[in-house]
Amino acid sequence: MLAIARNKVYSAFRRHTDAQLDEHFAATIEDPAGDPESELDNKDRSAAVRHCLTSLSPAHREIIDLVYYHEMSVEDVAEIVGIPASTVKTRMHYARNRLAELLKDSGVASV
Repeated sequence: MLAIARNKVYSAFRRHTDAQLDEHFAATIEDPAGDPESELDNKDRSAAVRHCLTSLSPAHREIIDLVYYHEMSVEDVAEIVGIPASTVKTRMHYARNRLAELLKDSGVASV
């Protein structure tokens, strides 16, 4: 059975080798990578965000990490940290506000 499947695949590949690339179509395909300037801006912005995250208090940094980077729900974070869900929401609010201040002070316009 496997030999039959392998031979079918080889036959299919042999039939499609003579297909020509349409130059017009190839020109319309966008390169997913950004230009060097935007890549450098993204790298600088990421570094600024990481630096600002380290400036948060450990309690706020933990909440931001669990909610945004580990994509956990408020209820899951509350269970892990051992605090009420309302406290998680409050810490998220203050952490986001503080992070926005830090990013503004560091020169990052918008994240």
